[in-house]
Amino acid sequence: MLEDDDTMQMYIEESYEHLEDIENDLLTIEKAGNNFYTELVNKVFRAAHSIKGGAGFVGLSNIKKLAHKIENVLGMMRGREISPQTEVISTILKAFDQLRFMIDDIENSETMDIDEHIVSLVGITTASLPDSQRKRVSEMVDVFLPGGRRVMEAPQFDIDQAEKEGKFIYLV
Repeated sequence: MLEDDDTMQMYIEESYEHLEDIENDLLTIEKAGNNFYTELVNKVFRAAHSIKGGAGFVGLSNIKKLAHKIENVLGMMRGREISPQTEVISTILKAFDQLRFMIDDIENSETMDIDEHIVSLVGITTASLPDSQRKRVSEMVDVFLPGGRRVMEAPQFDIDQAEKEGKFIYLV
């Protein structure tokens, strides 16, 4: 974990800002059903994305992992691959509540058990995919630089989602 107290405090404050309207936004999305405003889902997605990115920067892998799984579900929702049914929204709300709890107790966040939330979020993701693609959620693939040097491992699902959204992967 990064030892810079100012950086960590800034991360915590920014995370609270991102979490501020999450419950109301998700309940509004649920109420709208399949007629939800994509921009509202994008707002919640950006909150999860920012929390994930900041967690990665300050070395909070448990928070990063949970935020990433939330982000996957929201990404599929904004792509209209997942419907904002009560069970889905409830699962996302519980996961965001866990993120808030982890940020409240940042010093112990790395040892907190998030498995139940991860299993629930992955379950929503896989249930929404065709049978032929379900294994891609947990399948890891190697990413290579031109010339053949392996630089990282990434979930195949994340690469698939990025391609669906017209995004590119850049290695810096």
